[in-house]
Amino acid sequence: MGVSAVVSMYAGDIANVFAQSAKANDGKVHLIWLPLGGDTGCTVSMLQASNPNLIDAVTDLQVSADFWQALMTPDYDFGWVSAGYTSEDKAHVPLMNAAFGNAPVDVLVVEGTPQIGTPPGGSPGDYCWIGEYNGKPASGYQLLQKLAAKAGWVVAVGQCSSFGGIPAGKGNLTQAVPVTKALKAAGVTTKNPVVNIAGCPAHPDWTLVTLASVLQGFTPELDELGRPKAFFSSIIHDNCPRRGAYDMGQFAQSFDDPVGCYWKLGCKGPITNSSCAVTKWNSGTSFCTQSGPMCWGCMHPNFPDSPTSPFFNQVELTPTFLGLNVDTVAEAAGIGTAVVLGVHAVHHAMTSKKKTDQTETPRTKGESQ
Repeated sequence: MGVSAVVSMYAGDIANVFAQSAKANDGKVHLIWLPLGGDTGCTVSMLQASNPNLIDAVTDLQVSADFWQALMTPDYDFGWVSAGYTSEDKAHVPLMNAAFGNAPVDVLVVEGTPQIGTPPGGSPGDYCWIGEYNGKPASGYQLLQKLAAKAGWVVAVGQCSSFGGIPAGKGNLTQAVPVTKALKAAGVTTKNPVVNIAGCPAHPDWTLVTLASVLQGFTPELDELGRPKAFFSSIIHDNCPRRGAYDMGQFAQSFDDPVGCYWKLGCKGPITNSSCAVTKWNSGTSFCTQSGPMCWGCMHPNFPDSPTSPFFNQVELTPTFLGLNVDTVAEAAGIGTAVVLGVHAVHHAMTSKKKTDQTETPRTKGESQ
Protein backbone atom coordinates (compact mmCIF):
# COMPACT_ATOMS: atom_id res chain seq x y z
CA MET A 1 0.00 0.00 0.00
CA GLY A 2 1.36 3.41 -0.95
CA VAL A 3 2.17 6.11 1.57
CA SER A 4 -0.64 8.39 0.42
CA ALA A 5 -3.21 5.66 0.98
CA VAL A 6 -1.83 4.86 4.43
CA VAL A 7 -1.89 8.49 5.53
CA SER A 8 -5.40 8.95 4.14
CA MET A 9 -6.56 5.81 5.90
CA TYR A 10 -5.20 6.63 9.33
CA ALA A 11 -4.96 10.42 9.64
CA GLY A 12 -8.69 10.96 10.07
CA ASP A 13 -9.16 8.06 12.51
CA ILE A 14 -5.99 8.32 14.53
CA ALA A 15 -7.83 9.74 17.56
CA ASN A 16 -10.21 6.79 17.62
CA VAL A 17 -7.32 4.36 17.22
CA PHE A 18 -5.56 5.66 20.30
CA ALA A 19 -8.79 6.00 22.26
CA GLN A 20 -9.90 2.42 21.53
CA SER A 21 -6.50 1.09 22.52
CA ALA A 22 -6.63 3.13 25.71
CA LYS A 23 -9.96 1.56 26.70
CA ALA A 24 -8.42 -1.88 26.33
CA ASN A 25 -5.66 -0.87 28.75
CA ASP A 26 -7.71 0.51 31.65
CA GLY A 27 -8.04 3.88 29.98
CA LYS A 28 -4.38 4.37 29.15
CA VAL A 29 -1.87 3.30 26.53
CA HIS A 30 1.43 3.30 28.38
CA LEU A 31 4.33 4.68 26.37
CA ILE A 32 7.97 5.05 27.37
CA TRP A 33 10.18 7.31 25.24
CA LEU A 34 13.75 6.20 26.00
CA PRO A 35 16.54 8.69 25.16
CA LEU A 36 19.92 7.18 24.29
CA GLY A 37 22.89 8.54 22.31
CA GLY A 38 21.48 11.42 20.28
CA ASP A 39 20.51 15.08 20.26
CA THR A 40 16.71 14.93 20.87
CA GLY A 41 16.21 16.01 17.26
CA CYS A 42 13.44 13.47 16.75
CA THR A 43 11.58 14.84 19.77
CA VAL A 44 11.84 18.32 18.27
CA SER A 45 10.54 16.90 15.01
CA MET A 46 7.61 15.29 16.82
CA LEU A 47 6.58 18.67 18.18
CA GLN A 48 5.92 19.67 14.57
CA ALA A 49 3.63 16.73 13.84
CA SER A 50 0.42 17.62 12.02
CA ASN A 51 -1.41 14.26 11.68
CA PRO A 52 -2.28 14.76 14.53
CA ASN A 53 -0.69 17.50 16.62
CA LEU A 54 1.54 15.82 19.21
CA ILE A 55 0.11 17.59 22.23
CA ASP A 56 -3.41 16.64 21.16
CA ALA A 57 -2.28 13.06 20.61
CA VAL A 58 -0.93 12.75 24.14
CA THR A 59 -3.55 14.74 26.05
CA ASP A 60 -6.73 14.06 24.09
CA LEU A 61 -6.09 10.52 22.83
CA GLN A 62 -5.64 9.00 26.29
CA VAL A 63 -2.04 7.99 25.77
CA SER A 64 -0.05 7.88 28.98
CA ALA A 65 3.45 9.04 28.06
CA ASP A 66 4.83 7.74 31.34
CA PHE A 67 8.36 8.90 30.59
CA TRP A 68 9.61 11.35 27.98
CA GLN A 69 12.57 13.12 29.51
CA ALA A 70 12.94 15.98 27.03
CA LEU A 71 9.33 17.07 27.61
CA MET A 72 9.11 16.51 31.38
CA THR A 73 8.78 20.16 32.28
CA PRO A 74 5.88 22.29 33.59
CA ASP A 75 5.43 23.52 30.01
CA TYR A 76 4.15 20.11 28.95
CA ASP A 77 2.02 18.66 31.72
CA PHE A 78 1.10 15.20 30.47
CA GLY A 79 0.44 14.19 34.06
CA TRP A 80 4.01 14.54 35.27
CA VAL A 81 3.48 17.86 37.01
CA SER A 82 0.40 16.71 38.90
CA ALA A 83 2.20 13.48 39.82
CA GLY A 84 5.21 15.39 41.09
CA TYR A 85 7.71 13.88 38.64
CA THR A 86 9.32 17.05 37.27
CA SER A 87 11.89 17.52 40.04
CA GLU A 88 15.38 16.17 39.46
CA ASP A 89 15.12 13.51 42.15
CA LYS A 90 11.73 12.23 40.98
CA ALA A 91 11.83 12.54 37.18
CA HIS A 92 13.12 9.00 36.61
CA VAL A 93 10.63 7.25 38.91
CA PRO A 94 8.21 6.31 36.07
CA LEU A 95 11.10 5.00 33.96
CA MET A 96 12.47 2.81 36.73
CA ASN A 97 9.00 1.54 37.61
CA ALA A 98 8.56 0.48 33.99
CA ALA A 99 11.99 -1.11 33.65
CA PHE A 100 12.40 -2.81 37.02
CA GLY A 101 8.89 -2.79 38.48
CA ASN A 102 5.43 -3.86 37.44
CA ALA A 103 4.42 -0.73 35.53
CA PRO A 104 3.08 -1.67 32.07
CA VAL A 105 4.83 -0.79 28.81
CA ASP A 106 2.61 -0.98 25.74
CA VAL A 107 5.02 0.83 23.44
CA LEU A 108 8.72 1.54 23.87
CA VAL A 109 9.95 4.32 21.62
CA VAL A 110 13.73 4.55 21.42
CA GLU A 111 15.40 7.78 20.32
CA GLY A 112 19.17 7.72 20.02
CA THR A 113 21.83 5.06 19.63
CA PRO A 114 22.45 2.32 22.20
CA GLN A 115 26.08 2.39 23.32
CA ILE A 116 27.05 -1.11 24.37
CA GLY A 117 30.80 -0.67 24.75
CA THR A 118 32.71 -0.99 28.02
CA PRO A 119 34.67 2.08 29.16
CA PRO A 120 37.91 1.55 31.11
CA GLY A 121 37.02 0.23 34.56
CA GLY A 122 33.33 0.08 33.72
CA SER A 123 30.69 -2.33 32.53
CA PRO A 124 28.99 -2.80 29.14
CA GLY A 125 26.79 0.22 28.44
CA ASP A 126 28.42 2.52 30.99
CA TYR A 127 29.02 5.18 28.35
CA CYS A 128 25.38 6.20 28.82
CA TRP A 129 23.65 6.43 32.21
CA ILE A 130 20.04 7.46 32.75
CA GLY A 131 19.15 8.01 36.38
CA GLU A 132 19.64 5.64 39.30
CA TYR A 133 18.00 2.48 40.55
CA ASN A 134 18.52 1.34 44.14
CA GLY A 135 21.23 3.93 44.56
CA LYS A 136 23.26 2.77 41.55
CA PRO A 137 23.49 4.32 38.06
CA ALA A 138 21.31 2.63 35.45
CA SER A 139 22.78 2.46 31.97
CA GLY A 140 20.77 3.13 28.86
CA TYR A 141 21.77 -0.31 27.56
CA GLN A 142 20.41 -1.98 30.71
CA LEU A 143 17.16 -0.03 30.55
CA LEU A 144 16.75 -0.85 26.86
CA GLN A 145 17.01 -4.57 27.58
CA LYS A 146 14.50 -4.48 30.44
CA LEU A 147 11.96 -2.33 28.62
CA ALA A 148 12.23 -4.02 25.21
CA ALA A 149 11.67 -7.46 26.74
CA LYS A 150 8.31 -6.46 28.26
CA ALA A 151 7.03 -3.91 25.72
CA GLY A 152 4.24 -4.84 23.36
CA TRP A 153 6.05 -2.96 20.59
CA VAL A 154 9.50 -1.44 20.19
CA VAL A 155 9.70 1.45 17.74
CA ALA A 156 13.14 2.84 16.88
CA VAL A 157 12.50 6.47 15.94
CA GLY A 158 15.19 8.22 13.94
CA GLN A 159 18.42 7.29 12.23
CA CYS A 160 20.39 6.82 15.45
CA SER A 161 18.16 4.15 16.93
CA SER A 162 17.24 2.56 13.58
CA PHE A 163 20.71 2.23 12.05
CA GLY A 164 23.25 3.83 14.40
CA GLY A 165 23.39 7.22 12.72
CA ILE A 166 26.16 9.69 13.51
CA PRO A 167 27.05 8.18 16.93
CA ALA A 168 27.80 4.86 15.21
CA GLY A 169 29.81 6.48 12.41
CA LYS A 170 33.29 5.30 11.52
CA GLY A 171 35.69 5.80 14.39
CA ASN A 172 33.19 5.73 17.25
CA LEU A 173 34.67 4.50 20.53
CA THR A 174 31.51 3.59 22.42
CA GLN A 175 30.35 0.64 20.27
CA ALA A 176 27.22 2.54 19.31
CA VAL A 177 24.91 0.23 17.34
CA PRO A 178 21.28 0.14 16.16
CA VAL A 179 18.59 -0.98 18.59
CA THR A 180 18.16 -4.32 16.83
CA LYS A 181 21.86 -5.15 17.11
CA ALA A 182 22.03 -4.04 20.73
CA LEU A 183 19.14 -6.32 21.62
CA LYS A 184 20.65 -9.18 19.65
CA ALA A 185 23.97 -8.74 21.46
CA ALA A 186 22.11 -8.91 24.79
CA GLY A 187 20.05 -11.94 23.75
CA VAL A 188 16.77 -10.05 24.18
CA THR A 189 13.74 -11.21 22.18
CA THR A 190 10.92 -8.74 21.54
CA LYS A 191 7.23 -9.65 21.34
CA ASN A 192 6.96 -8.14 17.87
CA PRO A 193 9.51 -7.12 15.23
CA VAL A 194 11.33 -3.88 16.00
CA VAL A 195 9.99 -1.14 13.73
CA ASN A 196 12.66 1.19 12.33
CA ILE A 197 11.61 4.70 11.29
CA ALA A 198 14.76 6.06 9.71
CA GLY A 199 15.68 9.70 9.26
CA CYS A 200 17.73 12.44 10.84
CA PRO A 201 15.25 13.37 12.17
CA ALA A 202 12.40 10.91 11.70
CA HIS A 203 9.30 12.30 9.99
CA PRO A 204 6.78 13.04 12.79
CA ASP A 205 3.68 12.05 10.83
CA TRP A 206 5.21 8.71 9.83
CA THR A 207 5.99 8.04 13.48
CA LEU A 208 2.46 8.80 14.65
CA VAL A 209 0.85 6.82 11.83
CA THR A 210 3.08 3.85 12.71
CA LEU A 211 2.18 4.10 16.39
CA ALA A 212 -1.50 4.29 15.48
CA SER A 213 -1.12 1.19 13.35
CA VAL A 214 0.50 -0.99 16.01
CA LEU A 215 -1.85 0.19 18.74
CA GLN A 216 -4.82 -0.76 16.58
CA GLY A 217 -3.41 -4.25 16.36
CA PHE A 218 -1.95 -4.11 12.86
CA THR A 219 1.60 -5.23 12.18
CA PRO A 220 3.05 -2.76 9.67
CA GLU A 221 4.37 -4.33 6.51
CA LEU A 222 8.12 -4.04 6.98
CA ASP A 223 10.99 -4.35 4.52
CA GLU A 224 14.13 -6.39 5.10
CA LEU A 225 15.55 -3.60 7.26
CA GLY A 226 12.50 -3.35 9.51
CA ARG A 227 11.16 -0.13 7.96
CA PRO A 228 7.45 0.39 7.18
CA LYS A 229 7.13 -0.21 3.45
CA ALA A 230 4.52 2.53 3.23
CA PHE A 231 7.23 5.12 3.82
CA PHE A 232 10.43 3.49 2.55
CA SER A 233 9.59 1.70 -0.70
CA SER A 234 10.43 4.45 -3.18
CA ILE A 235 13.71 6.07 -4.14
CA ILE A 236 13.77 9.82 -3.52
CA HIS A 237 15.32 10.45 -6.95
CA ASP A 238 12.32 8.94 -8.74
CA ASN A 239 9.87 11.48 -7.27
CA CYS A 240 12.20 14.46 -7.09
CA PRO A 241 10.93 17.65 -8.77
CA ARG A 242 14.36 17.86 -10.44
CA ARG A 243 14.03 14.41 -12.05
CA GLY A 244 13.00 16.03 -15.31
CA ALA A 245 16.30 17.89 -15.36
CA TYR A 246 18.13 14.58 -14.87
CA ASP A 247 16.24 13.04 -17.80
CA MET A 248 17.29 15.97 -19.98
CA GLY A 249 20.88 15.85 -18.81
CA GLN A 250 20.68 19.21 -17.04
CA PHE A 251 22.99 19.04 -14.03
CA ALA A 252 23.41 21.87 -11.56
CA GLN A 253 26.90 23.31 -11.16
CA SER A 254 26.03 25.10 -7.91
CA PHE A 255 23.33 24.86 -5.25
CA ASP A 256 21.67 28.11 -6.31
CA ASP A 257 20.63 26.50 -9.61
CA PRO A 258 16.79 26.66 -9.52
CA VAL A 259 16.12 23.65 -11.78
CA GLY A 260 19.22 21.52 -12.40
CA CYS A 261 19.68 18.01 -11.01
CA TYR A 262 22.03 17.91 -8.01
CA TRP A 263 23.52 14.52 -8.88
CA LYS A 264 26.96 15.89 -9.81
CA LEU A 265 27.03 17.95 -6.58
CA GLY A 266 26.66 14.84 -4.46
CA CYS A 267 22.89 14.37 -4.08
CA LYS A 268 22.14 11.03 -2.39
CA GLY A 269 18.54 10.86 -3.60
CA PRO A 270 19.39 8.11 -6.15
CA ILE A 271 20.47 5.69 -3.39
CA THR A 272 18.07 6.62 -0.57
CA ASN A 273 14.69 5.02 0.00
CA SER A 274 12.14 7.42 1.49
CA SER A 275 8.79 9.05 0.81
CA CYS A 276 10.07 12.56 1.56
CA ALA A 277 9.10 13.69 -1.93
CA VAL A 278 5.53 12.41 -1.46
CA THR A 279 4.53 13.47 2.07
CA LYS A 280 7.12 16.24 2.34
CA TRP A 281 7.89 18.03 5.63
CA ASN A 282 6.51 20.89 7.72
CA SER A 283 2.85 19.97 7.14
CA GLY A 284 3.50 19.01 3.53
CA THR A 285 5.32 22.22 2.61
CA SER A 286 8.55 20.99 1.07
CA PHE A 287 11.56 18.69 1.34
CA CYS A 288 15.31 18.92 0.77
CA THR A 289 15.81 18.98 -3.01
CA GLN A 290 12.65 21.06 -3.48
CA SER A 291 13.64 23.75 -1.00
CA GLY A 292 17.21 24.14 -2.21
CA PRO A 293 19.93 21.79 -0.92
CA MET A 294 20.54 18.27 -2.13
CA CYS A 295 19.44 15.05 -0.42
CA TRP A 296 22.05 14.12 2.20
CA GLY A 297 20.93 10.51 2.45
CA CYS A 298 20.00 10.84 6.12
CA MET A 299 17.61 7.87 5.77
CA HIS A 300 20.16 5.59 4.12
CA PRO A 301 21.14 2.79 6.54
CA ASN A 302 24.84 3.68 6.30
CA PHE A 303 24.46 7.40 6.95
CA PRO A 304 26.81 9.22 7.57
CA ASP A 305 29.38 6.71 6.28
CA SER A 306 29.97 5.61 2.69
CA PRO A 307 28.20 5.66 0.28
CA THR A 308 26.48 8.77 1.68
CA SER A 309 29.86 10.35 2.34
CA PRO A 310 31.86 12.25 1.33
CA PHE A 311 28.75 14.39 1.15
CA PHE A 312 29.71 16.39 -1.92
CA ASN A 313 31.02 13.48 -3.97
CA GLN A 314 28.94 12.23 -6.87
CA VAL A 315 27.17 8.93 -6.24
CA GLU A 316 29.24 6.14 -7.76
CA LEU A 317 26.52 3.53 -8.32
CA THR A 318 25.92 4.70 -11.88
CA PRO A 319 25.76 1.93 -14.49
CA THR A 320 26.66 2.66 -18.08
CA PHE A 321 24.45 1.82 -21.02
CA LEU A 322 25.58 2.11 -24.62
CA GLY A 323 28.61 4.01 -23.32
CA LEU A 324 26.50 6.52 -21.40
CA ASN A 325 26.69 7.44 -17.73
CA VAL A 326 25.82 10.46 -15.62
CA ASP A 327 28.86 12.32 -16.97
CA THR A 328 27.90 11.88 -20.61
CA VAL A 329 24.12 11.90 -20.38
CA ALA A 330 23.99 15.63 -21.12
CA GLU A 331 25.67 14.98 -24.46
CA ALA A 332 23.19 12.20 -25.14
CA ALA A 333 20.22 14.50 -24.55
CA GLY A 334 20.77 15.96 -27.98
CA ILE A 335 20.23 12.61 -29.72
CA GLY A 336 16.86 11.89 -28.16
CA THR A 337 15.11 11.86 -24.82
CA ALA A 338 14.30 8.18 -25.26
CA VAL A 339 17.96 7.22 -24.91
CA VAL A 340 18.30 9.30 -21.76
CA LEU A 341 15.18 7.70 -20.30
CA GLY A 342 16.67 4.33 -21.19
CA VAL A 343 19.78 5.14 -19.17
CA HIS A 344 17.61 6.03 -16.20
CA ALA A 345 15.59 2.83 -16.55
CA VAL A 346 18.74 0.72 -16.57
CA HIS A 347 20.10 2.65 -13.60
CA HIS A 348 16.88 2.12 -11.65
CA ALA A 349 16.77 -1.59 -12.44
CA MET A 350 20.42 -2.17 -11.53
CA THR A 351 20.18 -0.05 -8.38
CA SER A 352 17.12 -2.02 -7.27
CA LYS A 353 18.94 -5.29 -7.95
CA LYS A 354 21.97 -4.18 -5.94
CA LYS A 355 19.91 -2.52 -3.20
CA THR A 356 20.25 -5.30 -0.66
CA ASP A 357 24.01 -5.76 -0.79
CA GLN A 358 25.23 -2.33 -1.92
CA THR A 359 22.75 0.47 -1.59
CA GLU A 360 20.55 -0.49 1.33
CA THR A 361 22.83 -2.69 3.43
CA PRO A 362 23.48 -1.29 6.92
CA ARG A 363 27.04 -0.42 7.87
CA THR A 364 29.33 -3.27 8.88
CA LYS A 365 32.28 -1.06 9.67
CA GLY A 366 32.37 1.51 12.41
CA GLU A 367 29.72 -0.20 14.56
CA SER A 368 32.10 -1.21 17.29
CA GLN A 369 35.18 0.81 16.60
